[in-house]
Amino acid sequence: MTEPRRLALTGATIYTGDQVLSDRAVVIEEGAISSLPTEFDEPRFSGEIIELTGCSLAPGLIDLQVNGGGDRLFNDSPSPEGLATIVDAHRRQGTTDLLATYVTGPRAGLTDPARAVVQAIALGIDGLLGLHFEGPLLSPLRRGVHDPLLLRNDPDDQLLDDLASTAGSCPTVVTLAPEVVPAGFIAELVARGAVVSAGHTEATPVQIRRAIDEGLRAATHVWNGMPPIASREPGPVAALLADPRVWCGFIADGQHLADETLAFSLAAKAAGRSMLVSDAMPPVGGSEKTFLLEGLEITHAGDRCVTPQGNLAGGAVPLVAGVRWCVEKLGVPLDEAIRMATLYPAECLGVADRRGRIAPGYPARLVALDPAIRPVLVVTGSRLDHISPAPR
Repeated sequence: MTEPRRLALTGATIYTGDQVLSDRAVVIEEGAISSLPTEFDEPRFSGEIIELTGCSLAPGLIDLQVNGGGDRLFNDSPSPEGLATIVDAHRRQGTTDLLATYVTGPRAGLTDPARAVVQAIALGIDGLLGLHFEGPLLSPLRRGVHDPLLLRNDPDDQLLDDLASTAGSCPTVVTLAPEVVPAGFIAELVARGAVVSAGHTEATPVQIRRAIDEGLRAATHVWNGMPPIASREPGPVAALLADPRVWCGFIADGQHLADETLAFSLAAKAAGRSMLVSDAMPPVGGSEKTFLLEGLEITHAGDRCVTPQGNLAGGAVPLVAGVRWCVEKLGVPLDEAIRMATLYPAECLGVADRRGRIAPGYPARLVALDPAIRPVLVVTGSRLDHISPAPR
C-alpha cells in the first residue's frame, strides 16, 4: 500500500459510468479525481504514474449486501474492529464501498450493529458506506437460513426506531417482507431516510404494488427467498421485475440463480434497474472452512456456503465475480456489468453524486481489472492496493 499525493493512471480503457473512454488518463490529487485529460504530458507530471495498458479502469464496486469477509461475520463482530476486517477483505477484491449487513438476530440486538457502523464511520474506516438490516420482518415460509425463532411479524415503535436509527447519518437499507408489516410502516421508514427493500417474501403483486406506492424501491436477491412465477400466481418476482420504480438485486455467482433465470431477469427488468450483490459470508477473503450463523454451522465448499442439509447460506465469492459471471456466461457487455455493480447501486442508495462514476470532483474510488476481469489495483482516496490476481 502506498499513498501518493498526486497520481496519474494511464493506458487503461476507462469505464466512467456514462462513457467508455480510450486514450485518456485519470489524474488524482489529494484523493479526488481532478481531470481526465486527452493529452497527458507525462514528462511534466510531478506525481506518480501507473501504466495500466490492457486493463479496464472502473469505479470502485459498491456492494449493498455484505454479511462478512476475512473470516468475520458482522452478526458476530458488530464492532469497528470487526467491520475494519470485513471492509479490508472486500477492498482487496475491488469493492471499495459496502453496506455491512446484519442478518436476523436477537430481538434486543439491533442497537449493537447500528452503533458499530456509526462508530466505524466516525473513526474513518474507509469503505464502510452504511448499514443493511436483512430482517427480522421476513416471511417464515421464505426465511432461508434466518432463524425462525428470531423472525417478527409484530412491528412496533421500538423496532421502527431501531431499524431507522442510522438512516439519518449513513445509507441504510431495510429488507422486509411487505406482507408482514402494517399499512404505513414502509412509508414511515422511508420518511426517516431508509431504503426499503422487499426480500424473503411471499407477497402478492397487490401487496408489492402497495409497498412500492408507500416508497419501497428495491428488492433483495430476487428469486432467492421468493416463490417462483406461475402463470396465474406471479408472486413477488414478477411484480418486482415489472415495476420500473424498483431496483432489483441479483446474486450472479452461478449458485443462487440458473443462468437462464438471470438472463431472463435482466432482459425483463427496466434499463438501469438491475444491480449485482454478493450476499458475501466470512469465507470471502478468508481461509476458514466453517462458521456459525446464529448457532447454525455453515460450511464453505468451492463457491458455496451451505447448511448441514445442503441449503445455500449466503455467497462465497466477491462482487467482482458477479461482474465476471455476467460477462463470461451471459454475454452482458462489460460496461453494463460494471454499472450493475457501481452506478446502479449508487443510484439506488441516493449517493450517485459521489459514488459510482469516474468524473472530476468525485472521490478517487477505482478498480483496475485485467483482461480476465480480476482486480490488479484498487484506489481508495490516496491509498493504493496492488493486487496479485488469483489463478483462474
